[in-house]
Amino acid sequence: MSPADRPTVVSRRNLVRALLGRNIPSSGEEARQTQADPHAAGDAAFIAGDFAGAVAAYRASVRGDLSNVAVRTRLGQALFLTGQFIQARVEFEHALRLTDGQNPMARIGLGLCLLELGKTAKAAVTLAAFADPERPELETQAHELAAALEADQAPATATSGLLALAQATGLFPESA
Repeated sequence: MSPADRPTVVSRRNLVRALLGRNIPSSGEEARQTQADPHAAGDAAFIAGDFAGAVAAYRASVRGDLSNVAVRTRLGQALFLTGQFIQARVEFEHALRLTDGQNPMARIGLGLCLLELGKTAKAAVTLAAFADPERPELETQAHELAAALEADQAPATATSGLLALAQATGLFPESA
């Protein structure tokens, strides 16, 4: 069988691209695209403390990888640190859905967002469910804050105190 007689094999991704009217990369170009980390720009900005840049880069890269929990969580953290609490809440909730509620970074982030948005009852439930055996002091403070929120006796500095401890324990990045 000559090469011209062989049927052309098209990946599902390229089939969808063709159906949407987009360009189909050559096989060499596609291999180079899959080798490069699509989240590298967001990771670099995040590590450098450029959270606004990280938000822009992660939003662009997450479209092709919607189930990447680590990227969704970092996007949520970057959104939170830039004051975009509603969008951060969406990212943290998505990360928790993907992990059946077992992601401590997303859970503490969601709790902080809910506190910032004034949703104290939901924040209490979220923080009461926080579990991280590697950070028992943060777990204790989250549970104490949840109890105080339920009793309507939370201090006004509760959010900043919880954020500071999350940052000190490495669960949340230091804000710039």
